[in-house]
Amino acid sequence: MRELDAERTARQQSERTAEALRGELVAARSEARDAAVAQAEVRARLEAQAAALADRLAAAEQSQRKAANDLDAVQAELGAAQRRAERAEAEAALARQLLAKLRGAHLGRGEGGGGRRRKAGGPAPNDEAVPSETRDEQQDDKQGAPAAASKPDDGSGQQ
Repeated sequence: MRELDAERTARQQSERTAEALRGELVAARSEARDAAVAQAEVRARLEAQAAALADRLAAAEQSQRKAANDLDAVQAELGAAQRRAERAEAEAALARQLLAKLRGAHLGRGEGGGGRRRKAGGPAPNDEAVPSETRDEQQDDKQGAPAAASKPDDGSGQQ
């Protein structure tokens, strides 16, 4: 009988140990499940952050490409504007040269009597010293307007 009691006691002890181990196993599985849920939440949050950062990076790269394209376009426009300005400066210099030649020819022609009439008693204009009044008249003649607004004498006595 003693053997039976010892066997029964051993069986009860093993059942209690098994029950305790089952409880620990349930607790360990529960902890593992909770840890897995927490890890999944952390992973999902990190993946969302990574996706958001990837979107921001793509937007920044697109913005950078657009800025580079805009810069290229502005540089091309600037180059074209600089070429136009250089061309305009060259044309202006040429126009000044031609105008100077025309003025020189016009002044030289005036001495032969075929040009514009001078005021009586005044010096003949030359390239070195041209009175300001004569210069004004020359400019106005080129523009087609008289140097001073004057009415011809119509005999009415009003001027």
